[in-house]
Amino acid sequence: MKIAITESENFTKIGLEKLKTIGQVQENDFKSMEELIHICEKVEVLFVRLRFKFTQEILMQLPDLKFILSATTGTDHIDEDFFVKRGGKVICLKGETEFLEQIPSTAEHTWALLLSLYKKIPFSFDDVKQGNWNRDAFKGNNLKNKKIAILGMGRVGKQVANIATCFNMQVGYYDIKEMDQPYLKFSTPSALFEWADIITIHIPQNDSNQNFIDKDLLSYIKKTAVLINTSRGGIWDESKLCEMIVNNEIRGVATDVLKNELDNKIKENRLVALSQKSFPIIITPHIAGATIESMEMTEDFIVEKFIRDWNYK
Repeated sequence: MKIAITESENFTKIGLEKLKTIGQVQENDFKSMEELIHICEKVEVLFVRLRFKFTQEILMQLPDLKFILSATTGTDHIDEDFFVKRGGKVICLKGETEFLEQIPSTAEHTWALLLSLYKKIPFSFDDVKQGNWNRDAFKGNNLKNKKIAILGMGRVGKQVANIATCFNMQVGYYDIKEMDQPYLKFSTPSALFEWADIITIHIPQNDSNQNFIDKDLLSYIKKTAVLINTSRGGIWDESKLCEMIVNNEIRGVATDVLKNELDNKIKENRLVALSQKSFPIIITPHIAGATIESMEMTEDFIVEKFIRDWNYK
């Protein structure tokens, strides 16, 4: 069996040795999809990260591919429907709730973005680097008693909520599932958004959630509120959000994801363009889950899951 790792930098050593016990492993750090296709044309198993998007067109050029391994909960970087219909299988972290509860990285990054935005840290630092010391220009706000709205009280949402209690904040949430939580539950997303000083998004991107945070829902956000997204770029109306930023209809936005992040057109993204014009925007390159510890744990888990599946077959 031929196995290829598409982004081998800091790949788990334990997982690598386990893969070598069941097949011939190629360690690669591909910089282009053309290079990947050329070298992996006869590969049966790909272990991928998030550098490339595996569309139907790309997958058709990898005819021997039977498994795609991805240490992610989302699979929007893979045309999974096409791949499964072709007889392939995607092995990922979707539904692995018990294991994922051990992974804190996305919740931690959510708070890093939130605090950076609310306390104006990157903006004040940029100003200091210009030789200024404008203390009065970058006054922030306390978190104590502020209302934080969590859209999606799943694994990450719960972790974010638990941290919020340490800051003595009021925590509200909306989720489609009924659950017993010690926080204020809202019956609609619009009511949650209207209530909040801070909104943080933790819903998955799927067919039902595509553009979930649409023009109508965004209209409920207070001008003094901030919006944080460590979910996926496809779940909000990025164009409308940009209009709100330009028109001063929202205090600020911090995101780890963009709608077109997998299309190699980052320079054309309007949020990125606005961030270069001193608007209150913070953007990180989808690194919320990319800590050394979390990546090692999740990649080890996916290798084990694949080997179990392979042995079962």
